[in-house]
Amino acid sequence: MIMVAVAPKAKHPAGTDGASAVGLWLAPIGLGISLAVLDTRLRYRRTTLGPFWITISAGMMVVAVGTIYGQIFGTPAGIGQAGYMAYFAVGTQVWAFATVSLTEGCVVFIQSGGLIKTLRVSLLLHVYRMLARNLVLLGHNAIIVVLLWLVIRWPLGWGVVGALAGFVLSVLALFGMVLVVGILSTRFRDLPQIVGTVLQLLFLVSPIIWPASSLRGARAEFLLYGNPVYYMIEVVRGPLLGEIPPIGTWAVAVLVAAVSMTMGLWLYVRLQHRVPYWL
Repeated sequence: MIMVAVAPKAKHPAGTDGASAVGLWLAPIGLGISLAVLDTRLRYRRTTLGPFWITISAGMMVVAVGTIYGQIFGTPAGIGQAGYMAYFAVGTQVWAFATVSLTEGCVVFIQSGGLIKTLRVSLLLHVYRMLARNLVLLGHNAIIVVLLWLVIRWPLGWGVVGALAGFVLSVLALFGMVLVVGILSTRFRDLPQIVGTVLQLLFLVSPIIWPASSLRGARAEFLLYGNPVYYMIEVVRGPLLGEIPPIGTWAVAVLVAAVSMTMGLWLYVRLQHRVPYWL
């Protein structure tokens, strides 16, 4: 059994300024990262390759699907000089991180119910721990994209900086949504199943496997441009493939992240004290 020593959750008056509140929200990040690394080590202990087994599996899927679907789609406009395989690799890894985070986010408080009811620590610790754990796995899977770049050598330039900025927006949007689905799932236990179904549908209607430029018709374009997943993936994938998204795409991505964070933090402030009673 692993014991974690934590300090009692600080109580602050209603008049506490915004800087102090933000400091309290950010304080558990370090402990969350440490626990995430520990989770990863414990999960893959006594294995030869550890989390790289997931990387190998994902790499085999990228090569197989990228080769077959690359013959179908070719190299349409909007995917840069990297080709379809790199387009598919980046899209699937960003989507995998998002879908795993949202799926686990639905039960992040439910699975930590024992700790929540016995230790006075911030609920955000469990969210940071889960997101950091998935970031560790994403870091391992990013090796696939690096290997593809070493083979194909498409131009990057400042695109890496743009991709990092887009990824920060995606993580912020995920953080807000995890707070929403995590808190509501403690009260409404059918929500995880609903979220799983919605994620399956979003995977099919989002340009992850198929290029956005392959759509034709006003209805199809509405399905694309009305889908927030498209913008959150495009601000990461586009710069990495040498295709800087237009300013409108960035604006929508910032808006999605802002709305998601606002909803999540508002719900957290309003309902965080009820979560232990719903568990």
